[in-house]
Amino acid sequence: MINRFFTTQFTVKRQIWSGDSSASVTQGTFYGNIQQSTDENLQQSLGLRFTKMFTIWCDIDTDIKEGDRIENGTDYYDVQFATRRNMGANKHLKVTVEKLDA
Repeated sequence: MINRFFTTQFTVKRQIWSGDSSASVTQGTFYGNIQQSTDENLQQSLGLRFTKMFTIWCDIDTDIKEGDRIENGTDYYDVQFATRRNMGANKHLKVTVEKLDA
């Protein structure tokens, strides 16, 4: 099963709005597998800056949404897409993230 590769721990943070202010709130932690999405080291984004894109695979029931921030030690990622793969024996959540400069 694919979940045997879920060995890296991540923390999910989400912006929560209350009135006119917002705060970054920890939603929880999860284990997943992360790999760089492309063979190239850098991918140019539409903002005319260079970014690294990664894919994280994790349990299908993990609470992750587009716009969340994921942390792993000193690395930070913004969630671009979260797609549920709910078929077959290897059900999982495929999360596309952009690595942020620290």
